[in-house]
Formats: sequence, C-alpha cells, structure tokens
Amino acid sequence: MAYYLGIDVGGTNLKYALMDETGRIADQGTMQSPLASINDFQEALRSICRQFPQAEALVMSAPGRIDSANNYFYTGGSAKFIHEMPLADVLPPEISLPASVENDGKCAALAELWQGSLKGVRNGAVMTLGTAIGGAVILDGKLYRGSTFAAGEFSYIPTLMEEPYYEEQIWGLKCGAGGLVRLYEKTAGLTPGSADGYQFFAAVEHQDPLAAQVLRAWCRTLANGMLALQSVLDLDRFAIGGGISRQPALLDMLNEVTDELYAGLADYYPQHRPEITACTFGNDANLIGALYHYLYETGHEKKIM
Repeated sequence: MAYYLGIDVGGTNLKYALMDETGRIADQGTMQSPLASINDFQEALRSICRQFPQAEALVMSAPGRIDSANNYFYTGGSAKFIHEMPLADVLPPEISLPASVENDGKCAALAELWQGSLKGVRNGAVMTLGTAIGGAVILDGKLYRGSTFAAGEFSYIPTLMEEPYYEEQIWGLKCGAGGLVRLYEKTAGLTPGSADGYQFFAAVEHQDPLAAQVLRAWCRTLANGMLALQSVLDLDRFAIGGGISRQPALLDMLNEVTDELYAGLADYYPQHRPEITACTFGNDANLIGALYHYLYETGHEKKIM
C-alpha cells in the first residue's frame, strides 16, 4: 500500500493528512497557517513531514494562481510571501519527496469529480461558499483551468452590469457565507460583526420570518449568478460546498428559488435547469483533490498499479 502526504494551505488553518491511493485518510491533523514568512512556512512543513516518514510523495492544495502542470505559483493567495515561485523553492530544501501543487478550489472540484457529487458528470461546477465564492469548472469530464490558470474565480462576477466594476458589488462578497451574515445583520438592524452563520441558521430553523426572508433574498442573488454561468457553460450539475452547504435549509431554498426563476423564463431561453446538490466532501476535499491531481493528472498512478 502506497501512502501520500497531503497539505492543504488555508488562510486560517493548515491541514495535513496521510492518505492511501484510494483517498482514504489514515491520519490527519491541523495547525494555524504559518503565513508570516517563508521560513515559518517551511519549518511547519518540516515538522509535518517528520511525522510521516512512510509518505512516498507530497501533494499540496494552496490558494492563488497556480500552473499545476509545472508546479509554479504565480500568486500564493493569503501566503503573500509566495509570488512567482516554483514549488521546489516553497518546500524546505531537504524534503526530497516527489511533489505537486494545485489551486485549492480546483482541488475541491477534482475530489468531487473523482469520488463525489460530480462523479460521472460530464459538465459541472463546484461552488464553495466561504468568505467569498471559490470554485472550479469541469468540462467534458476534465478540470478546466483557463488560459492563465484562473478559471473558476466566481467571486469576481459583477452583480451590477450597468455600473463600473468595483469591489463592493462583486458576487463573492454578496453571496459568500460572509455576505449572507452581513445581509442578516443589516436587515435585522444588528451591529455589524455581531452575528455568525450558526446564529442565522438557528433563527431559520426556529422559523424566524425575518431570517427566512433574508435566506430567500440571498438565494435569489446566488441563483441569478448561477443562471448567468449556466448561460455560458450549459452545465449538468452545480455542487455547493463550504460549511453552510451542510444546512438543509440552504439547499432547499436555493432549489426552490431556482425553480421559480426557471418557471418565469421565456420559452425561447435555451439552457436547461441544472441539478443543484451539496458537495460530498467537507474539509477533506482539498486534500483528496490534491491527491487525485498527483495520481491521475501527472501520471503517477502508473507507479502504483
């Protein structure tokens, strides 16, 4: 049995796991992301690697614009010290394991394509609702990376087409999990920063009419953006990820307003109504997708057959 060390670099936490070639996690842990400097980052990787001497390769998921075919970071997202660097310069020099890296949103989509909600789907998308909206697109059964490896950055879709482009009106700020909480605070007259997603969905569960109103309005904006994506991509399925995707009320309301949206479209609108479902994998998706990339997109599966 071959084992692989997965590293998932997040803005808050760095997750790691020892996985076999099927994606089964044998051991895992987490620590605060060491984002102060490259030296801190490398020391954290040294510490993790020492725990798993049996690992045959290191597979990484990270934020930023990444050329995964050449293991090259154009940007490192929240890891600001990673900029126009090869993965070999990011890793401690004494780590001699074969290694690969892919963007975190794209890793999530690869996990769903491999064993999750997009398995067997020809054309689909993963949308991760977090601070903003992460994502990736699957076309003809393969991850679509784009001309400069930046495809799937759904957050930056404008929501006001008649206005000049500016940050406050982008889709990700309105329809990420943070946008839902901010809309609830504003509608309920709460102090900004005083509520969170747990409080909001507790209110929804207790049938608070104001919380239900906010959820419907937020889902309508989310569904409108998905309709725009559907007009371009003609997808079979959207898989929704992020912590709030585990709330049944969210998926129920999103499907309800999407049905209403499609019912009101003119007969000449050509796109079909895509399926909308929750992602299969939660916090482990990026780790599993990073392994898929290493095994099945770089050809290393031949070494374990």
